[in-house]
Amino acid sequence: MLVTRDGHQHLLVEDSGRSLQLAASGVSILEPVRLTSSVLWSPEELKQRLNALECLNSLCWTGRLQSGFFPTEPRSSRLRRVLHALDGFIAGVSHREIGLALFGRARVEQDWADPGDHLRDSVRRAVRRGRSLMNSGYKRLLL
Repeated sequence: MLVTRDGHQHLLVEDSGRSLQLAASGVSILEPVRLTSSVLWSPEELKQRLNALECLNSLCWTGRLQSGFFPTEPRSSRLRRVLHALDGFIAGVSHREIGLALFGRARVEQDWADPGDHLRDSVRRAVRRGRSLMNSGYKRLLL
C-alpha cells in the first residue's frame, strides 16, 4: 500500500499478469471498510468505472482478477509482429529470415517471390514501424 502526501491510499492487486489499483481516502483500506462511490459519472468514464466496480466485486467473491475484465489489446498481435521484426533487424538478419520468423517457412516459400511483393512489403512495414517505435514513436503509442 502507498499513502500519498494528500492522504490518499493506493492498493495494487496483481494476479496472473493483471492488476487492479484501488485509491481511497479516509480510513485505512487495509481494515474492513465500506466503500462508497459517486454513481453519476461522465459518459466518457461510465464504462471504465462500471467495469472496475464489477472487477472489484468479482475479486472480493472469487479472490482472483478474472480475465474477462481485462480484454486483449486489439493491436497486440500486430505490435508483437512489429517487435519481432525489430529484434531481427537489430540482430542484422535479412528480411527473408525475419519473414520466416513472422510467417513460417511454408508461407515464405510460397509468397516471397510473388510479383506483388505483398509478403516482403509486410516485413518492410513491420521493420519500419519497429524502428519508428524505437525512435520515440512509443510515446505516441502510449498516448
